[in-house]
Amino acid sequence: MRKQAKIWLSFAETDLLTAEKLLNDERLTQSVAFHCHQAIEKSFKAILENKMINIPRIHDLIRLYNLIEESGIELDIEKDLLLQVNDVYIDSRYPADTGLIPQGKPSVQKGKEFYNLAKEIYLITTSLLSENKD
Repeated sequence: MRKQAKIWLSFAETDLLTAEKLLNDERLTQSVAFHCHQAIEKSFKAILENKMINIPRIHDLIRLYNLIEESGIELDIEKDLLLQVNDVYIDSRYPADTGLIPQGKPSVQKGKEFYNLAKEIYLITTSLLSENKD
């Protein structure tokens, strides 16, 4: 695994741990969503870094995911949930007039779904990159 990819994964792990600590507090579901997004984003960037693909300065999970797929790597993840995490990210940082997501502020249950997805992506990434001995 390339050194910079390892650093991305370390930061992803920190965001994942932060989300886990906040997971059951209904007042902090926006923060859970934010840290889940960050963990996924950094995991995706670790994959791109390890493939020596130029990492764009974006936060869009869908665009990052598409770059990974274009590189020949398929990740078996729930894409509908990935879209939801992607949608809630901006609004968790910059509240819109209409609320956080079409359904409103994420529930604790939705936060747990986001966390489970982020953890799954982190674990897939860790496994994928540990197989690559670059």
